[in-house]
Amino acid sequence: MFRVFIIILFHLPSFLFSQETYHQDVVPIIKKHCLSCHSDGEIGPMPLTNYIEVSSYANMIKYVTSIKLMPPFKADHYKVNYKNKRAISNAEISVINNWISNGMQEGIPDTISYDPNNKEVIYDEIICMEESFEHYGIYYDQYQAFVLPVLNQEDKYVSHIEVIPGNKEIVRSANLSLAKKGRADKMDEWDPRYGFFAYGSIGFEAEIPNWYSWMPNTKGIELKNNEVSLIPKNSELILHLHYGPYGETQNDSTCVGIIYSSEQGKIQVQNVPFIATEFLADSFNLEAGLKKRFTSSFYIPEDSYIKSITPLAHLLCRSWEVFAVLPDQSTLPLLTIADWDFHWREKYVFNEYLFLPKGTRIVATARYDNTRENPYNPSDPSFLTKKGPHMFDENFLCYFELINSASSPFASIKKPFTVATRRLAELNFNCQKEAEYSVLVHNMTSNSSVVISEKNYAAGQHTIRSSALANTTGRYAISISSDEQLQDIWYFVIK
Repeated sequence: MFRVFIIILFHLPSFLFSQETYHQDVVPIIKKHCLSCHSDGEIGPMPLTNYIEVSSYANMIKYVTSIKLMPPFKADHYKVNYKNKRAISNAEISVINNWISNGMQEGIPDTISYDPNNKEVIYDEIICMEESFEHYGIYYDQYQAFVLPVLNQEDKYVSHIEVIPGNKEIVRSANLSLAKKGRADKMDEWDPRYGFFAYGSIGFEAEIPNWYSWMPNTKGIELKNNEVSLIPKNSELILHLHYGPYGETQNDSTCVGIIYSSEQGKIQVQNVPFIATEFLADSFNLEAGLKKRFTSSFYIPEDSYIKSITPLAHLLCRSWEVFAVLPDQSTLPLLTIADWDFHWREKYVFNEYLFLPKGTRIVATARYDNTRENPYNPSDPSFLTKKGPHMFDENFLCYFELINSASSPFASIKKPFTVATRRLAELNFNCQKEAEYSVLVHNMTSNSSVVISEKNYAAGQHTIRSSALANTTGRYAISISSDEQLQDIWYFVIK
C-alpha cells in the first residue's frame, strides 16, 4: 500500500505542490511594477487588474519580464542607484515563472484593494488647457504644445508640480518649459488648431527649458521639503504633450497642479543643459552610412550637488554614457544607457544627492548610427543629418539638476533663466546683511574664473554691470562668496 501511495504521489500534477498563487504571490509584484500603467484608463495597452486579465496575458508577461523589457527603465541601475528606477528582481521573475509553469493557481483573494490613483493633493493653483484638443485617432504618435498662462507679476517659487493627464489613454509623456509671455505667439499663430505642432522640441529656445518632465510612473516633481523651483515673473508654461496612437478620435484637456512656497530658507533647484551641440568642438554632422560618437565636458566651479540627469536625443542615437572625473582623478558613473530609445526618454533622479567637489569634470558621450543597421533610422536611404527640432533631425543634449552647497546664504542672486540667447547685461542680487562680498564669473568649459566685483556691500538690492559678465556662447556660473565661504551660485548657459 505504501509503495502504491508513493507512485500515485509521484504522478500527481506538480501545481498541487506549488506555493505560488496569484493573490498571495503574483499580485504584490503586479502592484509594484505594472498597475501604474496597466490599469483602467492608464496608458498600458491592456489592464492587469485581476486574475482573469493577468492569466490571459501570462505567457507575454513571462517573456517581457524574463528579458527585463518590462517594467521599462533604460539606464543601467546596477552602476548607479536611481530613486525612480523600475526594475524587477530575479526572485520576482522566478515567482512569475513558477506560477505560470505550475498551472496559474488563483489562491484566496485579498480583501485589500489597490487604487493606483489613491492620492489627494491640494494644489494652490491648477492651470488647465484652455480648450479640449482633438487627437486624430490615427495609428501613429502625435506631439502638440500648448501655452498655459501663469498669473504671476512677481517671481514665484514652487514646491510641488504635477501633470494631471486629461485622457490617460493617449497622454504618453509631458514636458514643461518656462518662457517669457509672447515667446510662443508665432508658433501658436502658425498652427490653426489649438496649440501648435511640436515634433521633437517646442520649436524655440525657452528661458527655462525642460523645467519639469512627466511620464506615467512619475509622481509629481521630485522636490524635497526644503527645495523650490523658480517661476520668473510674467512667464508662460509651455506644455509639450506626446499623444500615443489609439485608433479612434479622442479628446484631451490636461492640467498642471502647482503648490507654491516661500523662497526663505529653501534650496533652489536648477535644471541646466550643460551638454549641447552648441558646445561641441566639432560640427554636429551625421553623414549618411556612418556611425559617429560625440563627447563634451565641463567643470564644476564650486562644491555642488547633482540631483538628476536627463539625456535627450532623437532616433539615430544608440547609447549614452556620462561620468564625473573627480579632482583626485577617480571616476564616478552618472548614467549608462546601452540601448537608447527616444520613446522612453526620462529624467534619472539619484537616490541621494551626489556631491561634486570643486574642479570635478563631467564628461558625456553619445553614439549615433546613421546606417541601415539602426532599426530606428527614419530614412532609407539615410542622408546627412544635423541638429534640429524635428524627428528627422538629431540632437545631443543633456540636462543636469544642480544644487549648490551654500546652506544659509547672506547674498542671493536672482536667477531669471537657465538658457539665454544673448549676452548677460547685468547681475541682480540681494544682500541680507552688510559684508565684504566677492563676485566671480566662472567659465565652466575652460575651468577659468574672473572676479567682477570685490568690495563691501550694504544690506539690500544691488546691480552689477560689467563687460566681464558672460557675453559669448558657453556654460557659466556666477558665484557670491563672503569670508571665503560660498553664499550663492547661479548656473546658466548662453547659446
